[in-house]
Amino acid sequence: MKKPKRLKPGDKIGIVSPASPVPDGDLELGIALLSERGYQVELGAHVLARHESCDYLAGTDEQRAEDLQKMLTREDIDAVFCARGGYGSMRLFDMLDWNAISQRPKAFVGYSDITSLHTALSKLGWVTFHSPMVSALPKLDEVSLRLFWDLLENTDPVGALPANSENMQTIISGKAEGELAGGNLTLLAQACGSKFAPDFRGKLVLIEDVNGAVYHADRDLVQLRNASLLDEAAGFILGSLTGWENHENDPPRNSPYRLWNEFFAPLGKPTLAGFPFGHISNALSLPLGVRAVLDSNSRTLTLLESAVS
Repeated sequence: MKKPKRLKPGDKIGIVSPASPVPDGDLELGIALLSERGYQVELGAHVLARHESCDYLAGTDEQRAEDLQKMLTREDIDAVFCARGGYGSMRLFDMLDWNAISQRPKAFVGYSDITSLHTALSKLGWVTFHSPMVSALPKLDEVSLRLFWDLLENTDPVGALPANSENMQTIISGKAEGELAGGNLTLLAQACGSKFAPDFRGKLVLIEDVNGAVYHADRDLVQLRNASLLDEAAGFILGSLTGWENHENDPPRNSPYRLWNEFFAPLGKPTLAGFPFGHISNALSLPLGVRAVLDSNSRTLTLLESAVS
């Protein structure tokens, strides 16, 4: 995998909105945090745009693609941070010059709908960062924020990630090694059948989602299984289905834990549930494409190498 150069004060971070609009006032505190750390910040020309006739897109496809293309290819931009997820990243794929983008790997940060772009950039061999958005950085606790900067700024391996084992559950016992891959379950399932479909062969696969019922996750896991994407994975690291309770009766008859057991136990691969990443408070950042060891018995995930060079 191609690692980006480590970030250091004085570097320039470009901010883009490849999916949904950024709520008013959400970016300021995040930009201030980046500036206080010594970084230059440049907003994409349309980062605060809103589509005139479609309230779920941050400007037109052409505007969002233009910003993304420029930030990913400009030599004076050292990293690209996404302002928000939502929906819309996958609409840009045919409008991007992937050959030009491939020439200069750089740190690329985001999650949720940005999973689409992580998966696409993995086809270029890039290490990218499944991490909170710019506006969420000031809300992270000390542990999560320190990990975020350690991954982006330090060339030493982080080692064991600071996750509380008491909040996790072992689905299948064992130990597995592989590159981290995956992200948001909805986006992974929607990529099936396209040239941007994820490749989970020998990977430690991350899965999480938000704002959906348990049966929505069931449907998407069936899609991944029917596409034969789960069989050759090395192991699975499951986050939360954040907000699933809002779609269930009280008391609920369904649960993510039951679903995890139904889908992943038959695969027989080391599987850990409840890992703190994705759509939760103080989510841990995870470098996609970096080799790690999952020990589902001790409920630990250990990075074996740095995410930057």
